[in-house]
This record gives sequence, structure tokens and C-alpha cells, in this order.
Amino acid sequence: MGNLSDTDRLLDLKGLSEYSSMRVPTIRDYLKSDGLPHFKLKGKILVRVSEFNNWIESFRVDEKQTINNIVNDVMKSLQRS
Repeated sequence: MGNLSDTDRLLDLKGLSEYSSMRVPTIRDYLKSDGLPHFKLKGKILVRVSEFNNWIESFRVDEKQTINNIVNDVMKSLQRS
């Protein structure tokens, strides 16, 4: 595995915690419930950096869309009054 790019390398939970700034228990929750891709070898969990990056990207919040949603919710609320 010496020629792998940084994004193709595998991290254990501690390494992924340091890379992502998430706590290990939080990562474990994502492994169980949110489909974070991983490998399990004899009880050791490994996550490929590129797959983690792709997975986390699916949670990106579009600030413009968020602001539009807030404005729309406020406008609907005012119309009901």
C-alpha cells in the first residue's frame, strides 16, 4: 500500500477522528446508522479517506438554500396569521 494517494489511504477510527475532528463515538454512530462506508477486518474498522470525503459531502448545507427556506417559512407563517 506504499503508493496510495492520501485520499486512498485507510484510517482506523482514531485516525479518522483526528482527520475529521469528530469524536470516535460519533463516527461509530455514523457507521451504524448513516451508511458511512468502511471495512471491518478482525474487529478493526478502517475507512478509506476518499470514501469518507464523498460520504461527508452528502451532508453539505447550501447556505443560500437554507436562507431561502427560512424566508419561505416566515412568509408562510405570516400568511396564516
